[in-house]
Amino acid sequence: MRLFLFAVLFAGVSVCRAEPAEEIASIESRAVSGDAAAQFALAEAYDNGRGVAKDEKRAANWYEKAAAQGVVQAQYNIGIMYANGQGVPKDDRKAVAWYQKAAGQGLARAQFNLGVMHAAGRGVPKNEKLAVEWYEKAALHGLTLAQFNLGIANTLGHGTRKNSLLAYAWFDVAASSGDPSARNNRDFIEKMMSPEQKAQGKKLSQEIAAKIKR
Repeated sequence: MRLFLFAVLFAGVSVCRAEPAEEIASIESRAVSGDAAAQFALAEAYDNGRGVAKDEKRAANWYEKAAAQGVVQAQYNIGIMYANGQGVPKDDRKAVAWYQKAAGQGLARAQFNLGVMHAAGRGVPKNEKLAVEWYEKAALHGLTLAQFNLGIANTLGHGTRKNSLLAYAWFDVAASSGDPSARNNRDFIEKMMSPEQKAQGKKLSQEIAAKIKR
């Protein structure tokens, strides 16, 4: 059975199109005036070298300004930058604080990364129970990797009691999204199950799948 390394974080995401160089001045003018969407667009431009030279320090500066105005992807991305020390000094506590804000707005990747931080004790005291709680939030938003980690947690008893039926169910849910490792782990558990247990596991998987927000 493959064990996923809990300490792997989801990376930052890019959601806007590439900006021609002649548009950057207009975006920067709006950003300076306090337009949160423009601040995020400018941060992405510097983060990805779109229309400007790549500059992680400036990207972090504009992400943080947009994040302070509640832009959820900016909150998530500046959390990533603090976690990795990109454009800002590495600071796990600040990373957790920004993930928390994004997670509170329902961003599954931020919820997953909070789980990672709690599992690893980065920026917060190590707490595998809280890690499982955050993985579950992300899993119920449809995040396959969180579903996989819940399968592992229930298999090994990390942050929860060992529960082979629940492990099977979470692996089955993740496998339905095409995760080959989840499928392999589900099939490994299935070999040790009675027909009655397999039926219970499938029923539990269906119940979980019905709760997932698509």
